[in-house]
Amino acid sequence: MSSSSIDIPTLQINGNNLKNFVRFISKHENLLKEFGAIKVQPNVDCKFALKKRQKNLSLNPIMKKIVKLNENVNIYCVQTTDHINESSQNHFMETDEKKFWSSLSSSNNEQRDLNISFSFNTSFFIQKTSSTYFDLHRIPYQSLLKLGGRKLTNQFVPCIKRAHGPGAIFPLMSARQHLFSIDYHHEGGNHHWYIIPAHQREVLQNLSDQQNASTCLDHGQLFIDPLALDKSLIRYYQTIQHPNEFIVLYAGTLAQSYTEDISWSESINFALPSWIEEGHANIPLLPCQCHIEQNCTVNTIDVSLFKQESIQKYVTSYLKTTPNDVSPALIGSSFSK
Repeated sequence: MSSSSIDIPTLQINGNNLKNFVRFISKHENLLKEFGAIKVQPNVDCKFALKKRQKNLSLNPIMKKIVKLNENVNIYCVQTTDHINESSQNHFMETDEKKFWSSLSSSNNEQRDLNISFSFNTSFFIQKTSSTYFDLHRIPYQSLLKLGGRKLTNQFVPCIKRAHGPGAIFPLMSARQHLFSIDYHHEGGNHHWYIIPAHQREVLQNLSDQQNASTCLDHGQLFIDPLALDKSLIRYYQTIQHPNEFIVLYAGTLAQSYTEDISWSESINFALPSWIEEGHANIPLLPCQCHIEQNCTVNTIDVSLFKQESIQKYVTSYLKTTPNDVSPALIGSSFSK
């Protein structure tokens, strides 16, 4: 939308590298850190352990809507609603980026529901022992979280996300305790992502404070027009995620998105050594008034579990590249028009 916004890099992955997806991500961590996210497209030889009967999950939209904070700035806060305004959803069918944000800005005080839902500890992937087939459940066990043992890794489970129609909104969020995360698009309408790297948090918080938005940035409480980011000189990146594509988010990254149509996606959190080494794990979890729409069974991770010697052994054993690893094709990032 903005002439200053840049697409995140897009990488291709083959079936062999997908077997240890976390090692593949680690190999491109510098790129991931710079942009806050990368998009990964599986090659035709990639195999997925998917359930035969998918998408028969019955979910209702969460009772949330967005409201503009200030008439002069297109920043929206998320509020609880006591009903879903189904009739109003028909007025928000614009999914072209420019038209989407324009229609949102001109909607005045008309209720705009998020029109999304979540199902925690639910997955369309089958837990398989064979590494030939990709299974999202396996990600935490390939990551640094394995040093905490099964008591820790068992807490990290997939979350299914449902967009119930065109223009569904996933507000600004960050992974719990500023972890890394992976989002896989199963099927349906494309997702338009806006990614704000962790190093832009302070200036983004200042923008929020200027609007008297007494809310945190991490828990799905804000939805921000890119023009507001441009005016405040906040660096952000964007991409359009299609079905069968991964979005990988760096530690502490903030992201929001909207969808072109009904869709199913699925995400899970994980960790790399930089989560400890760069201090993301130690950032204080400030108390907030948010009603967190995420898996509340995950406790705060005890960083003392991750000793330097153990981290180095993990890197040597699990992240070092092998002769079978093939460098992916970098499709690249480009200036959006």
